[in-house]
Amino acid sequence: MTTNMKSNTKFYETICFGEVSNLKKANLREIKMEFLLPNDINLPFVQKKYTPNCIIDKPLKYLNMLRMFKENAKPFRLLITRILANGEEIFKTNIKVSLEDYTVFEMAGEEGDFTVVLNLKEFKDINNKLIVPNSNGEYTIQKNRSSKDIPKTYVVKKGDTLWNIAKREFNDENLYKKLMQINNISEPKNLRVGTILKLA
Repeated sequence: MTTNMKSNTKFYETICFGEVSNLKKANLREIKMEFLLPNDINLPFVQKKYTPNCIIDKPLKYLNMLRMFKENAKPFRLLITRILANGEEIFKTNIKVSLEDYTVFEMAGEEGDFTVVLNLKEFKDINNKLIVPNSNGEYTIQKNRSSKDIPKTYVVKKGDTLWNIAKREFNDENLYKKLMQINNISEPKNLRVGTILKLA
């Protein structure tokens, strides 16, 4: 996997200082991934112990999913867990991305195995916002004042814990502390059924 982050920095030639730069904000991240979809899912490198909640399937399932992502033209969430050989987890990636393009390779002598190269781009949601051109020919994002932001909430159900709510709503159980902070909860064990939690 390769992650590329560029910026639209502009450079100008001046009489007194020579070349100078006008720094711009970083562009959206571009991610290139190459991976193998093996037909034999019992090969030693298919380590099911790292994906206990996932069903590992044949390549056709994942090739169909890629086609669906492309045809739907909607963003999806990229989740990556990095685990060292000793079992230690270092850090996770959890971002929204769009599938820009992908290529599927089949090799003679390796029938049933597929190598996939895909290009993803970070996705930023601009719902309820306006993109407005300015006098320089550039665009700025302004909040649409005519629409109201609806606060996201969650009603606590029987058996819920802050840990599993954070995992379900944010795809990261470690964000239960964020829920505690937003909702002024000092003791997570005293979570009552029917309590309305703010998620943002």
